[in-house]
Amino acid sequence: MTKWCPNPDDLSAYLDGELPADLRARTAAHLKTCAACAARHAEFQALRADFAALPDERLGFDLSQVVRGRIDALPARPRGRHTPRWHVANWRGLLPIGAAAVASLSLGLALGTSLIAPAAIAPATGLLEVFAPVAPGGLCSGLGSCWRPTAITRQIP
Repeated sequence: MTKWCPNPDDLSAYLDGELPADLRARTAAHLKTCAACAARHAEFQALRADFAALPDERLGFDLSQVVRGRIDALPARPRGRHTPRWHVANWRGLLPIGAAAVASLSLGLALGTSLIAPAAIAPATGLLEVFAPVAPGGLCSGLGSCWRPTAITRQIP
């Protein structure tokens, strides 16, 4: 058979006289045989005596009535339809959000078109690459190998 020990809550309830009669009798019999629980019960008794020795501080007035008076003094809010925070009358509050949305969309469109535009132009210039003096991906050894001078025709006056 295992040894039963009451938990600290039951010991505190025993000290306060709040345990049912059967558990109270069992705890009283246990405290006579268990030194650890008797020591804990003695600690609870000392703590209870220390709390009883504390001075009884009083405010001198009822604080709940002061708080109630302040609550009653607050202006009453209408109990009708709830006005949302961003009401039509508060359109100035929406200006920063709208400006940020416009700036974000403009930046997105500008970056998107800058990424798409070279791909749209590339096929037109890609046809001219066939006649380049250097193969695609090749390195130029000098100015003359990558740049071909055009023939200058002189017109005789």
